[in-house]
Amino acid sequence: MKNYMFPLILLSIALGILGGVFFPHEMLAMSWVGQLFINLLKLIVLPLIFCAMVSAITSIGGMHRLGSIGVYTLGYVLVSVSIAVTIGLCLLNMFKPGVGIAPSLIMANASPLDLKPMPFSAYMLELFPPNIVAAAARYEIMPIVFFSIVFAISCLSVGKTANPVIDFFAGLRDVLIRMIIWLMFLTPIGLFSLLGTAVAEASIRHLLMQSLRGMFFFILIFLLGLVLQILWQALVVVVVAKKNLKAFTSAASNALITAFATSSSMATLPITMLVAKEQEVSEEVARFVLPLATTINLAGTSMYEAVSALFFCQILGLHLSLLAQVGVFITAILAGMGATGIPEGGLVTMVMVLRNVSVPISAIGLLLPFDRILDRFRTMTNVWGDLVCAATVDRLQRLKSDIV
Repeated sequence: MKNYMFPLILLSIALGILGGVFFPHEMLAMSWVGQLFINLLKLIVLPLIFCAMVSAITSIGGMHRLGSIGVYTLGYVLVSVSIAVTIGLCLLNMFKPGVGIAPSLIMANASPLDLKPMPFSAYMLELFPPNIVAAAARYEIMPIVFFSIVFAISCLSVGKTANPVIDFFAGLRDVLIRMIIWLMFLTPIGLFSLLGTAVAEASIRHLLMQSLRGMFFFILIFLLGLVLQILWQALVVVVVAKKNLKAFTSAASNALITAFATSSSMATLPITMLVAKEQEVSEEVARFVLPLATTINLAGTSMYEAVSALFFCQILGLHLSLLAQVGVFITAILAGMGATGIPEGGLVTMVMVLRNVSVPISAIGLLLPFDRILDRFRTMTNVWGDLVCAATVDRLQRLKSDIV
């Protein structure tokens, strides 16, 4: 089935566009199919995010491993992901690709309850509810994320007796990932309905071409953001890691090609380890940094979450204050960390970002036709960042050893 997914998705995109253009009213009558697909996604995503976050943080292996290498790694990851999200938000605020796109592209599949006012004070109160179970029942995702972070750190601090708990959530994560994989088999059907309904709405209102131009403009801006992320990290390779950029890029090319082909940082990890060895990164640093960075250093994914949320807000005419964009900044970073190992992880965890800016979850349907190719570029950026992280941490660790 997997070998046929890409052609089926292309076919569903073509049929959805044709159906929306030539049979708009019939496509609108089928909008419930797309909403059902979104509901199934929302059904799985909350427990999956909790388990993925716990597994990602506990993969560190224990509080004792957070020595200088761990501190350098976590520090680099935090800076890298923060810069990526900042680049994305700045580009979206500068170019505003969502302005002028028909809001009906999003609202065609939205339920009235999807949109509710979220002032900053209410947003902060929602992060820390008095009852975590009640928050989960109301589908408030960010409190679950914060709870999962504290829960995971507590597991690490407890030590060996918490291993069964860690193993349980790792196993539950794998089960939920399997459910997501099965759900992804329904992507062509869901995409046909979501895209067809959106195109039908735009076609009826004679806004289709304007909307398509806006979508492609958004994609170009996102790719520009990834290029800027790669460029500042290239500067780090030269200035901080003290590596020859040409040699480093040449060595990294195998890992980057593999990342583009597989669209998976995890699948690329063996190649990434070989590149680190070729670049004379110490084995101790490579064995700790690369698996951890592969798990949490998803700068490209975090940028994708942030720019998509702001893009949808621009389409809907929702003005986000500076404080609200800080909320997007934080949520996108956490969402990127939770995307590790999840098929279509960028789309799955985007639910938590959209939920906190009052954007209908059905907006994800706009990105489905382009996500497969964008995911490959995101993965390349993530893998490049992992290699730069390893080289930088190795350099800092050597400097520390020389001082001691």
